Amino acid sequence: MRAVGIHLNPEMGRDDPPGRSAVAEITPQGALLGVQMCRSDEEIGAAVGESAALVVIDAPIAIPDGTGGRRDVEQVLAWLDIPAFPVTRARMEKVHGGARGLIVAAALRGHTTVEGIPDQVLRQLLWEREQPIGLPPIGLAEYRARWLGVRAPAFRPRGGRARHDGLAPARDVLADAVDLAAWPVPERTGDLAALDEAAAIDAVACAVTAYRCLHGAGDSWARIGTPDGGRVLIPAGPDLIDRAVVNIARLADEGTITMPREVAGGAVGPAHSW
Repeated sequence: MRAVGIHLNPEMGRDDPPGRSAVAEITPQGALLGVQMCRSDEEIGAAVGESAALVVIDAPIAIPDGTGGRRDVEQVLAWLDIPAFPVTRARMEKVHGGARGLIVAAALRGHTTVEGIPDQVLRQLLWEREQPIGLPPIGLAEYRARWLGVRAPAFRPRGGRARHDGLAPARDVLADAVDLAAWPVPERTGDLAALDEAAAIDAVACAVTAYRCLHGAGDSWARIGTPDGGRVLIPAGPDLIDRAVVNIARLADEGTITMPREVAGGAVGPAHSW
């Protein structure tokens, strides 16, 4: 199965918005195969291709009915100090004009699709510079205190303009996990080129997540949530996985989340089926 990541431009109400979506793929050898910039859902589908892939998308692809403030998976992520956009249908409609992730995921038949969080990918890779996978867990209290101090480079556009000074640091972090020799040459110039590069960073981060799930050890990634209620796939280490297990159990006991206990427990760490 191929490792593919998608940065999905959420703007649904414009035929040709300045920002582009991006599709990245990582080879089984851990090298970036390439990044394709896309202006439509059809171009995204063509870039993903037909052979089976694990496709990680940086957008919600499951939104349960209801008007609650956030999905169960966002409740869990909040207790892991991993910021995530609160997802409801009304909020997606108000902010983005709709939930494009649902449309794209539904169109990618024959592939396995799951949500990813690019910022968390960068934070985890930064964490592993000091605490590589394979070292014994450091304990939940120390882990939480140290994790709060890890911050991904700020590169994503604000107010329609890219943060140029954050692009190179973000690429440098990704280079810890993947050979970036095939990084794309910008097709546009100025701020538009920077917007495309930011999209490429997000897409490659999602592809890193897929690659790690397919080729990494069981304690190097985590899957949290349910297909219908919202599910994310994230790079992780033993400390983050232990913290997720503890908080899922606690939130389930409190009744804060309705995620079935057997699904929640089986969704953290290695899994044999999706």
